[in-house]
Amino acid sequence: MLTQACKKNIVADTSSKVDPSTPKVKYFKNPVIDGDHADPFVAQKDGNYYFLSTKGNRISIAKTRAMSQLVAAIETVVWTPPQNTDHSADIWAPELHFLAGKWYIYFAAAQSGVNDSNRMFVLENDNADPTKGTWAFKGKIVAPGSDEWAIDGSILTIGDKNYFIWSGWDNAAEKYKQYIFLAPMANPWTLSGPRVKISSPTNDWERWEPTFLGAGVNEGPISLQHDAKSPLFIIFSASRYSSDNYCLAQIQLKAGGDPSVAGDWINKKEIFVKSDKNSVYGPGHNGFFSSSRQNDKGITETENWFIYHARNIPNKPDQPRTVRMQQLSWNADGSPNFGSAVNTGVDIPAPIGD
Repeated sequence: MLTQACKKNIVADTSSKVDPSTPKVKYFKNPVIDGDHADPFVAQKDGNYYFLSTKGNRISIAKTRAMSQLVAAIETVVWTPPQNTDHSADIWAPELHFLAGKWYIYFAAAQSGVNDSNRMFVLENDNADPTKGTWAFKGKIVAPGSDEWAIDGSILTIGDKNYFIWSGWDNAAEKYKQYIFLAPMANPWTLSGPRVKISSPTNDWERWEPTFLGAGVNEGPISLQHDAKSPLFIIFSASRYSSDNYCLAQIQLKAGGDPSVAGDWINKKEIFVKSDKNSVYGPGHNGFFSSSRQNDKGITETENWFIYHARNIPNKPDQPRTVRMQQLSWNADGSPNFGSAVNTGVDIPAPIGD
């Protein structure tokens, strides 16, 4: 199985795209969508893929049955925040998860005009199709005894227990240094225990600002596991998003470990970095999906993929971050192998299910 990744206030084209019955393709090229689609995330269910990214002033879902043809997907605005609330602005990095028979969107938001007011919030929808039905606002999701700056919330599931993982500040006095936190969940919109700091930006590769070493950033945590017998990882983004050295990194839950014990998260290292050779800079904030088909012998073949954003010009932090995707493989020890970042405009074999 494959389990489930500072930003700018982006306002993209609000026009809907049409998802026509196009013939299957053998290849695609990165970027898979034109324009700035920072913080990409993909959920999949019942043969459909649902793509989300940062829009700044709303949440949209693009639905498709072929990730290589994401550019043609129908995009639906599913929620627009009300004005004059603590969640009216800076709608960042939405993630879509199906939990206990319902869909949930976790997103970061802030109060208009109030610096450093970003927190995590959650929406709920009981429709089978998340692009339809009504999205109900369930409120702010916050750990007991702690209400600090927070972004990039995601879900970690172990057995029948869900945990919330996110990026945040330890305290307001230590601004802009971002950690990965974890807390147990009582239900999809309520945390039932205190937050635990499971990753801190201590290495130089976690502390790059555009041109110097700063306080450090860990953000965009996403859970990843090859199968039930394999190790469980959290893949996260390290360093400031505006740095060419923004990258993907991992931490691993040790065998038999308790996710709520910080010391049980081991093997921290960077795993997917910039490529000067292929003109890929600042690769990060990823999501995962799988693709499968039955071969002529009736055996199901499956591929694992990751999606991420990056830039193709060095030292240009304001350049749009475009969406790319590549196939993911696995090492003998069950850890993910992301390979090297592929250049734009190169033919890549489409996922086998496309």
